[in-house]
Amino acid sequence: MMQRRYRSILDLKINESAKALAFSDAELACKLTSMGVLPGAVVELVRLSPFGHAYYIKVDGIRFALRQEEASSILLEI
Repeated sequence: MMQRRYRSILDLKINESAKALAFSDAELACKLTSMGVLPGAVVELVRLSPFGHAYYIKVDGIRFALRQEEASSILLEI
C-alpha cells in the first residue's frame, strides 16, 4: 500500500501551518494562485466557520475564507 505524501487544510488543527506543495484541481488552482496561495507558501488554519463549511486560512499575512472543496484541493507538506 502506498502512503500519502501530502495532506490538505482539512487535516490541519487550528493555528497549525504547513507549506503548500501543489493543487489537486486545475480549475481551483487558477483561482487560488490568483488569490496568492502559491506552491511554497506557508498556509495556516486560523479557524473554522461555525458550521464547518468554511476554512479561514492565512497565507503571507493575508486571510482568506475558503469553501471545503477549495481547502481540500490545496496539497500540503506532511
